Amino acid sequence: MDNQLFRHLNIPAEIAIEFLSVFSRMEYALKSTEFADGGPARVEPAWDRFANHIHERFTQLEDEALDRSVNLLLEQPPRKQVLLEGRLRFIEKEIDTGQRSTQQLLKMIRTVRNNFLHGGKYAPDGEVEQGRNERLVSASLEVLKQCRFLHEEVSASYER
Repeated sequence: MDNQLFRHLNIPAEIAIEFLSVFSRMEYALKSTEFADGGPARVEPAWDRFANHIHERFTQLEDEALDRSVNLLLEQPPRKQVLLEGRLRFIEKEIDTGQRSTQQLLKMIRTVRNNFLHGGKYAPDGEVEQGRNERLVSASLEVLKQCRFLHEEVSASYER
């Protein structure tokens, strides 16, 4: 595999590819079950509805790797890339305390994915916090892997 393609992301290619694969399969699984919104022109995964549906089961999971991942995402959430004074910058994202923690987590994971796909993982002006991108992607991956088992239809669709 050509790791040069991933060198600017500061993430090992294997983790990057696994994250994109798991995320896309989760989106398909949500859209192919009761967690789809939209109509004939467009369909979207209903991440918030899914998060609220699995919330109780998710918060009862006992797993050290999952706990570390949840804590990382809640304590060091992904930043949003913005344009300030003509320069790209990262700003802290506000956490919506009106949402359940599972909703917040899945929203953060979508931000990680959006940053990844839309260039937000690149560090403007050399702002690199060594290992941050890899930690966020790895934490997001761990949460998604656990979430997929918490709804029978989603899990079955994911495995197809």
